[in-house]
Amino acid sequence: MADSDIQLLWQSDLMLAVNKPAGLSTQAPAGIDSLESRLHRQLARPDGYLSFPHRLDRFVSGVILVALTKKAARLLSAQFASRKTHKQYLAVVEGRYKAGETDPQQWDDFIRKMDALPRAEVCAETAAGAKLASTIVKTVSVDSAEDTSRLELNPITGRMHQLRLQTASRGHPIVGDTTYGAAEQHTDRILLHAHRLQFHDPSNGRLIEIESPCPF
Repeated sequence: MADSDIQLLWQSDLMLAVNKPAGLSTQAPAGIDSLESRLHRQLARPDGYLSFPHRLDRFVSGVILVALTKKAARLLSAQFASRKTHKQYLAVVEGRYKAGETDPQQWDDFIRKMDALPRAEVCAETAAGAKLASTIVKTVSVDSAEDTSRLELNPITGRMHQLRLQTASRGHPIVGDTTYGAAEQHTDRILLHAHRLQFHDPSNGRLIEIESPCPF
């Protein structure tokens, strides 16, 4: 994808909130385009420091936080670890998913990373490496003509590929997500977007909510 400036959604002396484009890795080895390398060039900070207290998959777009000091990185990472942040995603999935149209529902699964593969799988609670994955789900709309549904996904936990795996395991893979069984799409993205993020400003503790408009 073309190298271009990253959109800043919010900023303070300690941190930024930016809009990550789909198809761009959060971090990558030296010489490979990434959100990190673009921000280093764009910000040209004298100390060169920036850190990510959380990440988004390469194919996913939306809000991501960037710490500009070690203190901010530590405080923000602690918020994610203690689940004091609130993340909301929007996704378009294959098929008509009507559960959650009236009242949100909660998905609870045990999942684990697959050995030597960049993907995860649903497993038994007693399986080696099993971790609980929980997500609050609401159906926003159903498109019968396209045979797709738009879902609002609010993850409680933060497991590898959690939202991608939980939708696919229920027979509704995210559009474009061929890793988890979706039909082939000629695009560099899947239809999953980090739409809204709440966190506490590390400089004063104030609750901040950042929103990134959904591009699909």
